[in-house]
Amino acid sequence: MHGSILKITTATRASSPHVACEDRVRTAPGLVVVVDGVTTVADGAEALGGTYADVLGGEVLTLASDPRTDLRTALADGISRTAKALGLPPRTVPGSSAQATVTVGRVRGRRFEVAAIGDSPVAAIGIDGSVRVHTDNRLAALVGKRPARVEQWERLRSGAGRIGDQRHRELMQEIMRGLADAVNTPGGYWIAGADPQAGKHAVVADWPMDELADILIATDGVSVAVDKYAVLTWAQIAVLCRTEGPEAVLNLVDDADASDPFGQLWPRAKPGDDKALVHLQLTA
Repeated sequence: MHGSILKITTATRASSPHVACEDRVRTAPGLVVVVDGVTTVADGAEALGGTYADVLGGEVLTLASDPRTDLRTALADGISRTAKALGLPPRTVPGSSAQATVTVGRVRGRRFEVAAIGDSPVAAIGIDGSVRVHTDNRLAALVGKRPARVEQWERLRSGAGRIGDQRHRELMQEIMRGLADAVNTPGGYWIAGADPQAGKHAVVADWPMDELADILIATDGVSVAVDKYAVLTWAQIAVLCRTEGPEAVLNLVDDADASDPFGQLWPRAKPGDDKALVHLQLTA
């Protein structure tokens, strides 16, 4: 049976049993919102990622439930409502205030449409086995070649440093400070925070429903298994979701995280990240 979602399954998990998960998933018939609250890295800053993700997820779900509302408009208005509800200052600062990536997917007529701000990708698995991945890579493109990021990754690869050591934390804060003039700016990158214009700059795509077998939406704590660790493919994740459920995927990613706790094999900012995964199954 094509053209109709038969089942939506989800899983979320904190990066550690000692911290609260800042990833959120909200669903309604034919609609999914995935929000990844940004982890605070500034010393002494209040951790608001989870709170922001909670409010934004609910607001966007409500707004996007109306098929007449464009997804970018739903995101922009959701950001505006969230900023007002939380009393955010007009300009949020990377790494020190409430922000989040957000991806929304919706059935609209005979198509599945998506809009993303930040690095929570959507993978559409075709009936023919093709894989179409939609994500927002603007931040990654900005950060990748910065001297602080190059030093950070080189320290980890060489074994001279470890994830979480003093220099690693200093470099992370340096990276965030360096993004202050690029956030929510044309030519920079966009993220949900206090500026509703970020919603208008979401990257969008849509696909015919009758061409798809599975749709996956994940936060970067899960997508690293594909795009950084290369221990899973999107097609394999879809099969696991069908046979064992999304929790089985999260277990495998946790195992990969744990196999490289200091980031020497796979340089990264944290040993592991919060994880959220949504599987939309379109065919029996």
